[in-house]
Amino acid sequence: MQWAGRAGGTPEVIAEVAAACLLLGAMVFGGGSRGAGDAVVHLLALPAAVLAILRWRHAGATRNQRLFLYWVVAALAVFALQLLPIPASLFARMPQRAAVLADLHHAGLTPGWLPMTLDTWGSVRALLAFATFAAMALLAMTLSQAARQRLLMLALLAAVPMALLGYSQAAAGANSTLRFYDYHHPMGAIGLFANRNHYADLMGLLLPFGFAFAAQAQSRQQRGLAAAWYALVVILLLAAALSFSRAGIALTVVAVAASVLLLRPVGTRGRHVLPLLALGLAALGIATYAWDGIVARLAQDPLDDLRWQYVHYGMDAMRAWLPWGSGFGSFRDVYATFEPVSAMVEVFALHAHNDLLEVAIEAGAPGLALIGAFLVLLFIASFSKFRKVLHGRAENSRTIHAAAAVACMVPILHSLVDYPLRTLAIATVFALALSVLLAGNIEQPQRRLTA
Repeated sequence: MQWAGRAGGTPEVIAEVAAACLLLGAMVFGGGSRGAGDAVVHLLALPAAVLAILRWRHAGATRNQRLFLYWVVAALAVFALQLLPIPASLFARMPQRAAVLADLHHAGLTPGWLPMTLDTWGSVRALLAFATFAAMALLAMTLSQAARQRLLMLALLAAVPMALLGYSQAAAGANSTLRFYDYHHPMGAIGLFANRNHYADLMGLLLPFGFAFAAQAQSRQQRGLAAAWYALVVILLLAAALSFSRAGIALTVVAVAASVLLLRPVGTRGRHVLPLLALGLAALGIATYAWDGIVARLAQDPLDDLRWQYVHYGMDAMRAWLPWGSGFGSFRDVYATFEPVSAMVEVFALHAHNDLLEVAIEAGAPGLALIGAFLVLLFIASFSKFRKVLHGRAENSRTIHAAAAVACMVPILHSLVDYPLRTLAIATVFALALSVLLAGNIEQPQRRLTA
């Protein structure tokens, strides 16, 4: 869905600036799981949401964009149902909630109405995070293809200073004053994040677009510009390696491999020289600066990681709270009742480190249905783009669309062992990539719309 000039009385440039402010704000302030930084991002999402509503034209949207809008509405309905008060008698009939109501009575409280969620403010925070993601995705869908590409370039350029910050953090070690969160991984690059896995995830998410822009520049015989994009790829790839995140590095390698196979420049002699040179330089940098840290991380037994304990006892919580779930944002308190005292350590489980499991616990069957519908939509859109690439069609736009398909897979797969999409910095960039993936294959004829 693309419009030139005005859509709903809103100039394109205003919408693009609003999207850019949200994108940069999320990358700078959205690296933690909650707090003042998230509040800043939510405020920046407000004008983006308003503009997305004003600019949306259902008839001009692609089928996949319309399906995504329906999915967003369905997700908002699930949030509303969780927050809507229901009679206490009905509340008590739902799994596990009779005990909750009994505890309230023992405390001297006799509520007549209660929301389904056990953590009202946790659900509100989750709703704000989802609304931020949806605002970015829907607003970007109303922009032209050229505007979306400019936003992707902005994200890539903004990632460079974050990568350089990561280099400094890795060099300074655990005593670095450049780590901006109280609770963080003490070694390696972490950027503006509280979690090195999410830092690596951002680099892996953006790398396919770096390859796509480099391939486009090569195809247009712009060798200097192509070299600059490949240099950026080297910077981001080394940054991901310096995070020492095992899953992050593995997914980055997969994204790079898919990018090299799919995002090939066309119609140029020696077109493989620059990408191979970039990969060679990246490999040399990783071998020099990151290899010892990576080997040390790989030497650690992955089965000793607490995330497997979270999954083990989280499965018990899921079975107990199905089919309606305990409410978005309530995982920490719900999970704690299923973890034996003998298994507890000095840290608490804020998330399940498996988003599929966490959604099942918090949102039950409706949440799992939403996840399934989203994955089906993502698969259909990605398959369409990959098929066109393999058949050599849509030459002008195929690289950026294929890059979006590869990029979207990074946080999705990472969500099976972590929670990257619960971090606003990742969710917002993912929303931009998703808007590219769900767009049409070619720019529609420009036309002026009136309010």
